[in-house]
Amino acid sequence: MAWASGPPTTSCPPRTGRTVRTGPMYHNGVYHMFYQYNPLGAMWQPGNLSWGHSVSRDLVNWDALDTALDPTAPFDYNGCWSGSATILPGGIPVLLYTGRIDADKEVQVQNVAFPKNPADPLLREWVKPAYNPVIPLPADVPGDNFRDPTTAWVGRDGLWRIAVAAKVGGPNGIASTLIYRSKDFRHWKRNALPLYTSRAAGMVECPDLFPVAEPGVEEGRLGYASGPASGAVRHVLKLSVMNTTQDYYAVGRYDDVVDTFVPEVDAERNADDCRTWRRFDYGHVYASKSFFDSSKNRRVLWAWANESDSQDNDIARGWSDGSEEGVAGRRR
Repeated sequence: MAWASGPPTTSCPPRTGRTVRTGPMYHNGVYHMFYQYNPLGAMWQPGNLSWGHSVSRDLVNWDALDTALDPTAPFDYNGCWSGSATILPGGIPVLLYTGRIDADKEVQVQNVAFPKNPADPLLREWVKPAYNPVIPLPADVPGDNFRDPTTAWVGRDGLWRIAVAAKVGGPNGIASTLIYRSKDFRHWKRNALPLYTSRAAGMVECPDLFPVAEPGVEEGRLGYASGPASGAVRHVLKLSVMNTTQDYYAVGRYDDVVDTFVPEVDAERNADDCRTWRRFDYGHVYASKSFFDSSKNRRVLWAWANESDSQDNDIARGWSDGSEEGVAGRRR
């Protein structure tokens, strides 16, 4: 892909380096897209990352707003990294994101942010509570391998859940998707079991878990709006694998009592090695993020698709970006 003035489906600020789409959501008739954004230059730089923010009413024509999150607090001084959006009871959205707090030691933590004025239809300003981080770095996870909290969902026990990508056990540890539970969206406790582990995959990023319709079940009744549904339905687990820079997914069973996912495998696919799972796309697509579009009863997936231009070209024109949109279950 190559565009001189900017991607045709998004509106981007000048001098923008944009990569991972974070926190897509549909709220009160408006689509919101947040994205990793470097306001200081055209290229991605981990220490400068903010959350850019664009809005749309049709997923085609977008207006860029001021940044939603900037690295201004002790819990994100070295970058506001990837995350997600969740709609709480009462219709209040909350952003979950990874903060990078120490560039030298590379410490990653999980934070929350709330709209300053929930009545603003565009949600232009966001507030980061002083009680952040809500999830500190675990003792058994290296500082640079703990990130990308998912959209939250509620289990049958009434507790909120999120999944976070991690490498457990040191630099050569196990690629893990950890589960955290909470009563109040502020105090989180790690589940005894991970949602999924892979000894073969290295580090995984940007996990995504959502239900898929069984025959005779309407998709909108599966709990998409707040995350995975409870009960005996099938789920999709998507993982972005760093050492291949590709996105893979498996259909399987999610047990919301013990919070584990068991993929359905065959002779070509290994349960332990997510690199053998199905690919979301056979182009160069990475770090995808999905959300449930309640206005059309569908799941929409956004991904990072590499450009063909060089770094010098990106700097010369003042922006870099790669994005792709898809609707799950339909041809693009």
